[in-house]
Amino acid sequence: MEEFTQNTEDVIETETVDCETEECTQQDEIEEILLNTREQGEMIENLIKHQIEVKDEMIEKLHKELEYYKQDAAEKFVDQVMKAIIKVRKDMGKLIASEKWNTMTAENLQEEYRYIFEDLTDLLEQQNVDAFTTAAGDGFDASLHMAKIEKTKDPSLNKTIKESISEGYKKGEKVLLPERVIVYQYNE
Repeated sequence: MEEFTQNTEDVIETETVDCETEECTQQDEIEEILLNTREQGEMIENLIKHQIEVKDEMIEKLHKELEYYKQDAAEKFVDQVMKAIIKVRKDMGKLIASEKWNTMTAENLQEEYRYIFEDLTDLLEQQNVDAFTTAAGDGFDASLHMAKIEKTKDPSLNKTIKESISEGYKKGEKVLLPERVIVYQYNE
């Protein structure tokens, strides 16, 4: 009987050791999984940070390219306008330097002035810039007009245009230079 007791204790002890070993193995596996999960989490976090940096760099690069193209377009537009102005100036310079200049009559000067006016009008048309004027009696619009006030006792004339002093200029819907007008203002 003593032998049986001893064997039972060995078995219990062995089972306890086995249980402890199995428990240790599971605990080691859990710790390893946690460690792997942390490492993977850090890798994902680093990957996301890197992707954000790449995205930010691309956005910055695109902003710089856009600014370059905007500036380039503006410079091309200004260059085009300057070339047209230079042409008009050259034509005027040739006329002034010619022998014809000293013998020009008032009629000749008026004709040359009309040519210059037409050249400048063509230049504006090429750039889609249109002159506009408002008829007398139309309503005043602050987005289109620059007003010079004239007092009136007639309330029906309040904020209506008496006359246009100088034309305004638009490019599409954008007002480049407002029209100068005289506007009635009711004054009791």
